[in-house]
Parts: sequence; C-alpha cells; structure tokens
Amino acid sequence: MTLRVYDQVLNGPLKPTPNKSHYTFNLRDISRISQGLCNADKRESFEPVHILRLWVHENKRVFGDRLIDNTDRNWLDGILIQECCDTFNLKKEDIMNAERIIFGDYMDGIEAESRVYRQVKDLK
Repeated sequence: MTLRVYDQVLNGPLKPTPNKSHYTFNLRDISRISQGLCNADKRESFEPVHILRLWVHENKRVFGDRLIDNTDRNWLDGILIQECCDTFNLKKEDIMNAERIIFGDYMDGIEAESRVYRQVKDLK
C-alpha cells in the first residue's frame, strides 16, 4: 500500500510547480512511514484497523504536512482511504473513527515513564 501511494504521489497531481517547489518526495519518505509504524504499541494495536489508522496518520504526516492547499490534502486523503478500503475490503467509516486521525505519545504527559504512541481520541 505504501509503495502504491508513493507512486501516486510521485506521478499524480503533486508535481513541483513554482509555488509548490517543496513538493519533492523521495525514498526516505517510505522509511519515515515505516519508522512511524514501528512506534505502534502492541497494547494499543490489537486489531488490524488500528494499524491502518496509524498508517494513514504516518502518510499524512510524511506527505500531507508538505501540502499547502485543501485540494491537494483532499486528494491525498482520498488516495489513503481508497487504498485501505480496496486492500482490506473495509468502509471509510471503519477507518475514520474520528474527524482527524492523529497519533502521539504525549497524552499521559511528557514526563511519563512509558510513553505509548496511540491515537488521540479527544483533540481538545
């Protein structure tokens, strides 16, 4: 799935232009997504859909954080959801359990002895 998304990012509408000159992507981006997936905690990721949500978050962190307009962000969101739905035969509602899928390890405070990388359920 990651390689298919990467291929679509490279060959799709996210080409560098004068006002989007920072739209350059390379193989390190795949590595960053994999590193983020390795942060999954077995206590928080006991269902496959949890890993899919983490995968969506990592793709949006790596690719989506560089995007400057909603058209490009919506295109990426559509590609990510479509990949999950097609590959795992799920519905969008199964994957998108919140308005925004965000993961972090700061919910218990930054001084916590064991910081668990998990989905932020309450954005407030």
